[in-house]
Formats: sequence, structure tokens, C-alpha cells
Amino acid sequence: PDDDTLQNCMVKAQLGDSIRSDEASDTFFHSLDSDHDGILEPEEVASFLKDQIGGSQFDTQSAVDKEVSTVMKRLDQNHDGIEMSDVLDYWMQLESLLTAEEVSEWVVYAVQLPKTVGKIFLENGITGYDFPEIVENGGEVLLNELGIDKTSFRNKIVRQMQARMLGIGSIPDKPTQFYYKLDNCKAVSFTWERSSARVFPVHSYRIQRRAINLFENGSTNENNMPIANDFSMVTYPPVSTSDWKTVYVGGENEFVDSSLETGHNYIYRIQAWNSVGRSGWEVVDLTKPLRKQRCSTKPSRKEVHVITPRQGINIEEESPWAEWLSIPSRVVWGFIFIIQSAYHL
Repeated sequence: PDDDTLQNCMVKAQLGDSIRSDEASDTFFHSLDSDHDGILEPEEVASFLKDQIGGSQFDTQSAVDKEVSTVMKRLDQNHDGIEMSDVLDYWMQLESLLTAEEVSEWVVYAVQLPKTVGKIFLENGITGYDFPEIVENGGEVLLNELGIDKTSFRNKIVRQMQARMLGIGSIPDKPTQFYYKLDNCKAVSFTWERSSARVFPVHSYRIQRRAINLFENGSTNENNMPIANDFSMVTYPPVSTSDWKTVYVGGENEFVDSSLETGHNYIYRIQAWNSVGRSGWEVVDLTKPLRKQRCSTKPSRKEVHVITPRQGINIEEESPWAEWLSIPSRVVWGFIFIIQSAYHL
């Protein structure tokens, strides 16, 4: 078949269909290829950085030259200039990472737009495959199909998508020295070293928390084993574990969480964000310090089953004997000793 027949047989790419638009891809490449020779030279990449990306990151020629060198090394696989095939190979790696969920988060935390905009991207299934189509014609599709009518939002999206499509900048390093101080059973404070990244600075950090309720459906320790003391054995169903909850987003490198609850263990994780994307997670587990301060080992009053070894009785908390039988044995024997001493006087 001839070229016209093949073109007519091609299915036109639509937003959210996980198909890259060949037409939009060609348009983006040719917008950079000013001499139309099919190869992107360093001068053309430099022009794109200054004219399309701009910003304080490229105020000096040395900054532009440095990033041009990095882009050429990343994309120019044969060291003969960046061809369309080089760009497509890079996009294939990018597309595999940018799922609809990732793109939605990227819009909110990297581009720093409202969550309502991220929700629009998620509901329309926008992935990395849609980037060439979105940046075409200055982001017209953002207005016409996604209903994003604020010009400043569309400009930010297009600018940052173009930067990602050409491999400009880097994601941040993971935050280091993620330290905590358990102030009491209700509050914990965190500090960390600021992260760094190439070209685009780190603008925010996100901290998430995962709570493990030890007594909602019963209680176990961190190894999922029943808790016991030297006098009674307490058996429980598995713990209740929540999903990760975002508790902090901001540019500071310190945070205090004062919403802890007793009877819980907590795990925290932190990541850094810049305009390119996010770092990996750095994780802190507070299970041991919470247990050491007796914040997570206090039994729940809702349902406590105490089985004494000698009588083999199952006593609910409503029973007046439950509290007595849960007293450590050394206290019980202390009472017995006092009574016996008084009897013999």
C-alpha cells in the first residue's frame, strides 16, 4: 500500500487512549528543528531552552550550555545529533513511567496546580502518551477538551511538559537525615536536609503517614504475635492498617505532627518535588520509640479477653474480676503476704 493508504488506515490518537499521536510528535520535533534537516543540533536545543523554557535557570549562557550538553548526552545515542528516533526512544521510557495516576500527581505537586486540575487529568486518563498532543498549538486541547480555561495554568502545563519531553532537568535527590523527636504520645517532630536537583530547584516536600491501629479489631505486636504478660495471655485478631495519608506538603524542612493517637503505631515517609517530578521515599518507622514510651501497648477497653492459667476462665471487661485478674502476679502475692502477716499477729 502507498503512503496515503497507510495514513488513512491509521487510527487518530485521542487523549487518554494510551496512543501517542504521530502527527503531534512530528510537530513538536519540527518546532525545535529550525533548519529542517531532521537533526537537532546543540544550537537548536539552546534556542529552545532560552525561548520556550526560559526562567531564571537559564539567565546565563553558561547555564544554557551546561544543560544543552546534558540533553545531548542523554538523547543523542549515536553522537551524530538528535534524530526523531532518539526522541521517540526517550519518550518510550518516559511513557512507561507516567501513568494516569502519576501524571495527576505530577500536575498537582510538580507543576503546583490545584487538586481540581489534577482530578481533571485523572478522570480523562491522561498519561505520558498524551504529552505531544497536549503541547501542540500552545496547549489548545487543554482548553477545548479538558476545560482548563485559566491561561496561566495552561502555560505552566505546556512549559513543564516540554521540559520533560526533552529531558531537561532532573528529579530531586531523596531527602536525607530524616530525623524525628517523639515529644509525647500525641506529637512527633521531624527535620531533614534539603534535597537538590539539576536546573529546577526543589520547591516542596510531601510527608505521608500510615497508622496501624493495634486495638480496632484486636491487638498484635509488630510481628503479628499476640501480646502476653507474665500472668495472663491476651489473644486478638490481626491489626487494622490504614492507607498512606498525606499530612504535610510545603517548602520548609521541618514539620510537627500533633495528631497521634495512643494505641497506634505509625510509619512516615517523605519525598521531595521539583518541576520535573519527585524523588524516592525516605521512610521512618516509629514502632519501637512508641512502644518504648508505652504509647502503643496500652490495651483497649472495648474488648479485653483475659484467660488465667489456673482457672481457665474467659472474663470480659464487664466482669468485676477482669481488672483484678489482670494485675501482675507480684502485686497479688504482695497482698497475700500482708494478709497472712496480719493473721498471725
